[in-house]
Order: sequence, then C-alpha cells, then structure tokens
Amino acid sequence: MSQLKKGQSKPLNVTQESRQRFFVGLGWDPHDDISLFDLAKAMICGTDLEHDLDLACYAYDELGRSICRVCAVSGFHTDQTGKIYHSGDNVEGIGDGDDEQISVELKDLDEAIHSLIFVASIKSGHVFNEIEHAVIRIVDAYSNHTLLSHSFSQCEAALSQDCYVFIQVERAADTDKGWVLKLIDEYCPTVTDGDKRAQYLKKYLSA
Repeated sequence: MSQLKKGQSKPLNVTQESRQRFFVGLGWDPHDDISLFDLAKAMICGTDLEHDLDLACYAYDELGRSICRVCAVSGFHTDQTGKIYHSGDNVEGIGDGDDEQISVELKDLDEAIHSLIFVASIKSGHVFNEIEHAVIRIVDAYSNHTLLSHSFSQCEAALSQDCYVFIQVERAADTDKGWVLKLIDEYCPTVTDGDKRAQYLKKYLSA
C-alpha cells in the first residue's frame, strides 16, 4: 500500500475487471468503556453515549456543480443510477473491519460525474480524538487491496473537529488514463445540511 502526502495525487489503479468497483470504508470501535465523565457530558452537552460516525460521498460535474450525495441518511443510500451506493448506517461501530462502506462502480458510471469527494463525520456530538481505532481507507474491491488509508490520530485538529475530508477521486485530464486519486486530508467543522456541505466541499475540488 503506497501512501500519499497531503495534496498529492496518483492514478487510481482499480482492477480492470467486472464492474471496476472500489469502495471507501470507515471503521471504528464501539464505546464500551463509558465513564462518569461520559455520562455527565451526555447529560450536559446532549452528546450520545455511543460513537456514531457517518461516511458520505459527494459527486460533482466538470464545472464543479453538485450532482448528488450518497450517505447513511435514509433516501440517500444510492445515486440515481445505482452505481454509487452505501452499505447502511452503523450507529455504534459494532463489528470487525469497516462499519460503513460506499462503493463506486466505475464501469458505466454516469459520464456527467467528474469528481467524487469522500467525507467522514461524527453524528453523536464527539470529536475525533475521542473515537477508538477509527480508520478510513479506499480499496480495490476486486483484489481487496487497500490503495490508501488514514488513521485518525491525536493531532491538534482531531482534538476539536468532527468532520474529516479524506480524498477526491476525479477523471484524469486525459480520459484514456481513467481516474486519479488525490489525498485531501483536511479536518473541518461539520456542516450538517447536505446541500450546504456539498457547497462547502467545492473548495477542495482540483482546479
């Protein structure tokens, strides 16, 4: 697995078989060790006791106009063509591996879709440094090879932020060369309204 530095890009080497599917997976551990502090915070601040993370994908056309979003919210589990789809909402992080996934089938993907941005956010009122063993990754579904991954660390941004912009996947300038993967690697405040978030994320689109 080759890693990228923030802002760097590389070809998206998805196996050219079947549906040319890749997926982005988000995994985290359940909040099992609930302390008195957690109980007090939940009562005072209105946070949940469980850690509920969400994975979302935002699609844009070549001019940067929002096309659709795919996320855990009911009614948004798939795009209109069924080529981008969410595995379903996991509100506690129970289970091994990825707790939520979004799959993209590049073969026969809507030609209007030029860029995809993938975002992880926390719905339960926590910040990233409170989440145990949270990892986001992009995987070639055919080979199950992880192309890029990010572990949420104790960095300064993780102490106060509840939204993370992971990657952009965009069509290569030379369309014969397929797609390009760019690491965005930015923490930011959560914008809960889907349409407003789609507008906010446009600043991360490649020029």
